[in-house]
Amino acid sequence: MTYTAAVARLEEIMTAVQDGRVDIDELSGLLKEATELLHFCNDRLYKVDEEVKRLLDEMEG
Repeated sequence: MTYTAAVARLEEIMTAVQDGRVDIDELSGLLKEATELLHFCNDRLYKVDEEVKRLLDEMEG
């Protein structure tokens, strides 16, 4: 999964919940999925940030 796809799915979930299109029986599963997607996105952002910092350090040194 890509970061962009994860964000798009998070937006879908958020919109469905906000619009009231989520059945109570689906809510728990969607929230679990959203939590996993958030962890994925945070991890991806952290890794990219570290890589950019490393590359910038290499360019300066």
